[in-house]
Amino acid sequence: MNDIFVGCALSDVNRADVPTGLRVPERLADYARRFRERVGAADFCFELQPEDAWTLPAAFPDRFVERKTNRWWRAFRQNTAQLDLFRSSSAPVGVHQPIQGRNVLSSNYFLKYEAIAETHQAMALAEFIGASYFVFHLAMADAWDWDRRDQLAKALKIFRAFEAFYHASSFSFVPCIELLEYPKFPATGGEALEILLRCREIWPETRLIFDVSHLWSSRRRMMAAGRWESRDGRPVGFLDTLEYALEQTWNDIYLFHLGGCWESETHAVPGLHPQQDPFRYEMKLRESAGVYAEAGEMDLNRALDLVLHYTVRKEIPLRLMLQIFDRDVDQVFEAARVIRAELLARAADQPRAIESPKKPRARKSVDGRSRPRQRKAKPAAG
Repeated sequence: MNDIFVGCALSDVNRADVPTGLRVPERLADYARRFRERVGAADFCFELQPEDAWTLPAAFPDRFVERKTNRWWRAFRQNTAQLDLFRSSSAPVGVHQPIQGRNVLSSNYFLKYEAIAETHQAMALAEFIGASYFVFHLAMADAWDWDRRDQLAKALKIFRAFEAFYHASSFSFVPCIELLEYPKFPATGGEALEILLRCREIWPETRLIFDVSHLWSSRRRMMAAGRWESRDGRPVGFLDTLEYALEQTWNDIYLFHLGGCWESETHAVPGLHPQQDPFRYEMKLRESAGVYAEAGEMDLNRALDLVLHYTVRKEIPLRLMLQIFDRDVDQVFEAARVIRAELLARAADQPRAIESPKKPRARKSVDGRSRPRQRKAKPAAG
């Protein structure tokens, strides 16, 4: 089926491929070739996550210039074959905002403007290589003691600056905000819808990157902080949370992120213990809820069904990027092959009715508190 795409994230900070001589971004063409061979897809599907320094300070505190030795610029400017390969890709290719060691909400002006300048450079690269979409984090650090509404107000001002740079530069990729781990934002389905609508007032083309693993982590973090919603004296389960979030946002989602969720781990191979690999162990894709619960894992069987229900079965393309960190790339590609085959098989089956649990009576507001449910505002086009 042409409406299901499964790819993976690739970052220059991954060192697991060093023993095999592979390196991101210099050998991305080799990654693309190996992806096609292993996954069996017609084209590669990558989300590039660059962290190499992009800029150098020119004048304190807010003037920065391009760092000429940035590996990403050199990899594409000096390798026209690799550039042509990415520009001609028929599958989704994305670029993620650099986040490690950066903070656009920093109270230190130098660090804030540096993070903004670094994002500008990554946006320019995305346009240069013909990327389909670009991922923004509205928050980059866990500010537990900072009022979330104040954080959001400042984040939207920064987001407006990125929108101005985008249109002034005549860029064309789809801008996306990502579902993040609490206390970053948005961290829940209701919050994602609320914040997305505010982002669209600034930048109408904005879409959502729905990170299933981040939602899993947000629930655990909010329960530990005493901020999670309860029903009948018990915390709302993850699958109920996932279905509610998808029900609120399905028409606004551009792409899904997924990693293996096992206890506090969120970037392992889905359906496996973090110490297992997909060549020697069978990925648990169709187990009962009890099997996942006993292992302390997310119910991947039900999660995949929900993702399919709110995409392909609603005649919307399913784009899914695996977020598997610190793994040999062949293991990552094997996981992509298995999950892609599983999604294709499920999509080919007759659509199954998915039993809907009772919906929570309250939605989480931006500060994490409950408020009465309101009618969902009609989302803007995009």
